[in-house]
Amino acid sequence: MKDLHDVLVIGLGVMGAAALWRASQKSACVLGIEAAGPTHNYGSSHGASRIFRRAYWEGEKYLPALIHADLLWNELEQSIGRQILFRTGGIFIGPRSSSVVAGSIKAAIQGNIDHKILSSSNIRTYLPAIHLQDGVHALYEPGAYVISAYDSRLGMLNEAVQCGASIQFGDSVINLENHKLGIQATTKCGFIHYAKSAIITTGPWIAEKFMPELKQYIQPRQVPIYWFNQKIKSEEYFSKKNFPVFLYERDDGGILYGVPSIGSTEPGVKIGFHNRQQDVVSPDWKNFSIQQKYITEISETVKSLFPQLDHSPIKAKSCFYTMSLDESFLIGQSKILKAAYFASACSGHGYKFAPAIGDALADMAVSQKPSFSLSAFSVDRFIKT
Repeated sequence: MKDLHDVLVIGLGVMGAAALWRASQKSACVLGIEAAGPTHNYGSSHGASRIFRRAYWEGEKYLPALIHADLLWNELEQSIGRQILFRTGGIFIGPRSSSVVAGSIKAAIQGNIDHKILSSSNIRTYLPAIHLQDGVHALYEPGAYVISAYDSRLGMLNEAVQCGASIQFGDSVINLENHKLGIQATTKCGFIHYAKSAIITTGPWIAEKFMPELKQYIQPRQVPIYWFNQKIKSEEYFSKKNFPVFLYERDDGGILYGVPSIGSTEPGVKIGFHNRQQDVVSPDWKNFSIQQKYITEISETVKSLFPQLDHSPIKAKSCFYTMSLDESFLIGQSKILKAAYFASACSGHGYKFAPAIGDALADMAVSQKPSFSLSAFSVDRFIKT
């Protein structure tokens, strides 16, 4: 048949880009379709930077995927021939019993990950810019790093094309259905594509447009991100050399994260709340303004923790978190579209896993066994027996 593909990838955010890259190395004929252009500010994958860490306080079930992702991030950097990984180290701070500190220590020990446990007096050795009260602790992970999000996603797409994949930008799939060959996809521009299998990675749009079977388990939320300028003569404190990526869990459970500037496309230090300031919205919501109460909250927090930063953000943007019921991933095979595989609900911490999840999706799409178990991320965990 004229338009029969081995694998069709729908949605080319970072998960789709990773799936396209990996599928192009396993299949002869791969097509990716993206409703927007090569770069855009919708969804969850835009921006300049993301954190990679393996001392993962969220739980040991993530460790196999993190190990595989680390290998593939390094492979991607070597393949594209320019730096996309900035090895800043990472420091994860809070009360000793907090989820971030206790969970990071547990993960580091279980995963045999190089780390140091720090008291408040020596946290400043690794993060001199921070102002902390006594009594907090931290785990320092020297192997943590910053991923150049913009460059890494485009690098995946470029690698896929070099391996023979085709990409259609600016067209959206409006209908997916089972077909005797596998999957039939109809696009807004009137094209009909057939594929032996499909990978669906459309983020907050996945349940509304393609997989209603997931609707009860996921919820799109709008989340703000901020950037802050250094005060005069304080630039060295916030350089990549002296400012590791950080997580900070406050006494009230709020978790703050931060990333140094790694390039001119995102000036200033990036800081935001991971588990606060989330508004439930439709994925087609187009109001990207940030509420003043959120700006006030982040400004007061930054003022107290980082006195050498201007406490008013120089820039603020919104992105989507597609949250699952337990804030973990949903990855698997559709029960309705028999030859379709999906990943969604990355709940604000999925970017670092993208090459591993993309590789697992590509394996399933070509009837191979993934390199690590996906059982912990099955939708079946929500189904009562």
